[in-house]
Amino acid sequence: MSTSASATRARRATPATILHYWVAITVVAGMAFPLVWMLYSSLKTNQEIALTPLALPAAFRWQHYVEAWQLGNLGRLYLNSLLVTGVSVTALVMIASLAAYAFARLRFRGRDALFYLLLIGLLLPAQVVIIPLFFLLRDMGLLNTYWALILPYTSWPLALTIYLLRSYYLTLERELEDAARIDGAGLFQTYVFVMFPLVRPALATVVILNLVNLWNELLFALLFIQDEQLRTLPAGLLAFSGYYIVDYRLVFAALSITTVPILVVYFLFQRQVIAGLTTGALD
Repeated sequence: MSTSASATRARRATPATILHYWVAITVVAGMAFPLVWMLYSSLKTNQEIALTPLALPAAFRWQHYVEAWQLGNLGRLYLNSLLVTGVSVTALVMIASLAAYAFARLRFRGRDALFYLLLIGLLLPAQVVIIPLFFLLRDMGLLNTYWALILPYTSWPLALTIYLLRSYYLTLERELEDAARIDGAGLFQTYVFVMFPLVRPALATVVILNLVNLWNELLFALLFIQDEQLRTLPAGLLAFSGYYIVDYRLVFAALSITTVPILVVYFLFQRQVIAGLTTGALD
């Protein structure tokens, strides 16, 4: 009887389920198509791209990737992006984790007011601070150095990163800290050896999100770095576009070389990202 009732409910839910899947497939296909189009367009000639933009290439011209790598100096751009993004994300996560732990677990005067003041950073677009930040970096003598990107990249995403980590810290039981104190651990020892290892899902979330955002950041990289040898990938890719002509085959090849690795990293850790965001959302 129960099996029959379950089967009946399943049959009744089938149209809604089919509609749900079709909507999901349509949305995913619409979002994935530009990426797929970019990938196979990178194997076409400029003439094919202009005359038959949606068609598949007549031949797979893998030499476009070699040419784009060599002409665009992508090896140097990759090293610059790896250095700037790696140092920035590492410093960002360390600072944000300490601050989030303080906001979530410690009690001090003005804690909530300071936290809500910090969240104002979520409301400010980068364009609002770009001019004063430029003059500040100029006066400090940091323009055209890696620090011109590392410092803004470390500080600008702090508000969101602290917010996400704080939400995760709030889900942890206080008995863990009490047990650590009974065993003689100090505040910093409790943080390092007890609390910090427990927030690894949230750490994976903020690392991947910030890694993707900073890897693709263009505004700061374009304005604060003028030396071609110090540019990151997003700013360096502009060299493929001229004032009067654009070599689209090389543009698509360079974009593919730049985009695919970071997408692979994201898909490999997408479960950790979703788990961290879901847990923080329960607070």
